[in-house]
Amino acid sequence: MDTKPENTEMLDLFKTLGDAERLKIVGLLANESLPLTAIAERLALKPGEAAGHLEHLEEMGLVVKEDTGYRLNTGSMETKVRAVLSQNTPRTRPDDFEGDEFERKTLANYFSPTGKLKSIPTQQKKLLVILRYLAKQFQPGERYPEKQVNDILWRYHNDTAALRRYMVDNGLMARDKGIYWRTEA
Repeated sequence: MDTKPENTEMLDLFKTLGDAERLKIVGLLANESLPLTAIAERLALKPGEAAGHLEHLEEMGLVVKEDTGYRLNTGSMETKVRAVLSQNTPRTRPDDFEGDEFERKTLANYFSPTGKLKSIPTQQKKLLVILRYLAKQFQPGERYPEKQVNDILWRYHNDTAALRRYMVDNGLMARDKGIYWRTEA
């Protein structure tokens, strides 16, 4: 069996969703956010059993726990499924990225092999490189509710609030009443 690093994520996703109960939970959460008790009740599971499945889904980034219960992380799900279906290898070397030498090197240094942002740069010049890269994940002219912006940014880093704020502060995105859009700049 091929266990190269680029296939690890595919295997993990298939193992996770290969469990019938987890797949049913994903199906429930695709329609609405639910508390643990409702999930257990609808699937006739013991709360502890449902909690175990939810914990595994949460570790994989497919489910997010919120104050009112659990919701499907559609952004992460979409990213994982696209990566698996397209067999894309993550960008990790400067030559894998577009831009001048500084931009390519900065992106390669700040992104992990899994495509996650290792940290948010403190140096403004490097931060702008990262933010411009992330801004390309949004279509010009399209409006995004804050939740959708969070889902997209969460694919890259858990601190979505900071990334949103930096993108707005640096003129790469604009916002009005919880709606965001990519600026043309």
